[in-house]
Amino acid sequence: MLLLLVGLFLGNIPSFAFSASSQPKIDCLIINLDYVNCTWTEREHNYSFKSKFTSKEILHCPKYLRIDGVNVGCVFPYEKPLRFNMLKTWLYSDNGSLVTKPEHNLKAYVKLYPPVNLSVVEKKDTELRLYWNFTKNDSCIESEVRHRKDNNAWKNTTPGHRTSFSLPFPSKKLYEFQVRARIEDSCGESKFWSDWSESVYWGDLKTNKTSEGLVNMSVMSLVLYAVGAIVILVILSCLLVHSERLRIILIPVVPNAGRNVSNYLAALFDNYDGNVEKWLSMPKDLENGFKPNFTERACPVREYRIVSQSSTDSESILSNPTDLSSDYQCMHSYSSASSIPGSSETIQTQDLSQVDNPV
Repeated sequence: MLLLLVGLFLGNIPSFAFSASSQPKIDCLIINLDYVNCTWTEREHNYSFKSKFTSKEILHCPKYLRIDGVNVGCVFPYEKPLRFNMLKTWLYSDNGSLVTKPEHNLKAYVKLYPPVNLSVVEKKDTELRLYWNFTKNDSCIESEVRHRKDNNAWKNTTPGHRTSFSLPFPSKKLYEFQVRARIEDSCGESKFWSDWSESVYWGDLKTNKTSEGLVNMSVMSLVLYAVGAIVILVILSCLLVHSERLRIILIPVVPNAGRNVSNYLAALFDNYDGNVEKWLSMPKDLENGFKPNFTERACPVREYRIVSQSSTDSESILSNPTDLSSDYQCMHSYSSASSIPGSSETIQTQDLSQVDNPV
């Protein structure tokens, strides 16, 4: 009989251990003194959740946290004095049976948001002053600052309740600052610091962006330069194709001497009847410059021919004057033409005197 009872007890030990270990564990954390976030580890069943602070009524979960359609946590409001009270929680299965009902002391389970609005101010080249703000106005919040120079090891400082930090005699290096916060010891110290704030920089670069942001900016600049160069090349190509004048200037056309010369000469005779001025398309002013701008007076010239004295006609020893040309034109300064008739007149006078006084 004794052996039977021992066997039954030993046989039930694995089932007890399995049922105890299979119960989901509930973890609760007060977030920024605004709300309570409770999550459980077992995520195979769609549990329902209830909670209650001491001296408060039971609260059904107003908002579940879900992953793949399964409830994995609950978020519900928080009132400031309640973190010193005991929090009771209940977790129920799909069929409404109670799975677990743990209690939580949340005095040390508070996690704040990171500080915001970080800025660095230089004070007369002898001091750097770092400023920041908390997302929650509470006198129980303390801060921790860390800084480093040129990406070296971090140095941590705890300024307490202050929202500023001073760094004396900075060198001309690149400084990086970050701040985090938590509930201090006098108000029930929290086990959890907030996450580190975004970095703020001072120094050679004088920028408030993270290293990743700087790298992204440089990559973006390279991309913009490349796109700009491609756009400029495309515009120049379009101008080269569609603008005849630009195409001729950039890529002069080499004429075909064998074919073009014959075409040009044919155009000279076929289209312009051999008129070189019109063929060359000379300007009107240049063409008028080759035309004379004066006129000349026509000057007729006559020549007298001497008749031999042995002629049978003694009554007329001189022949009638004959016109050699009426097309000669006399210049205004022409003097040689007047000497010819003078000579003729002299010869004529001498001949006439001989006729009047025959030997």
